Amino acid sequence: MRPNPILVIGYGNDLRGDDAAGQRAAAGVGAWRLPGVQVLTLHQLTPEVADSLASSARAIFLDAHPVADGSAVRVRRLRAAIGAPHIAHTCDPQALLDLAQTAFGHAPEAWWITIPAADFAFGAPLSRLTEHGVADALTAVRPLLESRPPRPDAAAWRGDASAAGGSNRSAARLGPARP
Repeated sequence: MRPNPILVIGYGNDLRGDDAAGQRAAAGVGAWRLPGVQVLTLHQLTPEVADSLASSARAIFLDAHPVADGSAVRVRRLRAAIGAPHIAHTCDPQALLDLAQTAFGHAPEAWWITIPAADFAFGAPLSRLTEHGVADALTAVRPLLESRPPRPDAAAWRGDASAAGGSNRSAARLGPARP
């Protein structure tokens, strides 16, 4: 099986304000119409996505992260969550990577870009904080779409969200969000 080069997955509830950030950022990547880049916009991550992950060389997950005040887009290198439970209606990125490896024999190199979000009200538009975060996330995605993304230990990319426990201490920050 020849893997597709890159899978971009934006997820979140597009009916709940800033929770749509991941989908909005993925739609932005899709608008670039880059060869070798497949884009999925999803309400939530489900086990069925593992098949697409297994046929990809690299995956980029885009999602909102709740914040109380100004925050920055975070970029993390992911590893499969070894032994994560797979029988559920929804999954997190690390559990999906583990499922892809377990069920299909391959989990791609993966990155998780989270976008600051503050307003999750039904029917609300994206807040200014999140609109700016989506733009910053698109800036963060660009180097990951190149054939050789930045090394995770480079100054701007600090480490991994690793297997057992998914530590977030490695989040790279792209500066403060604009007001």
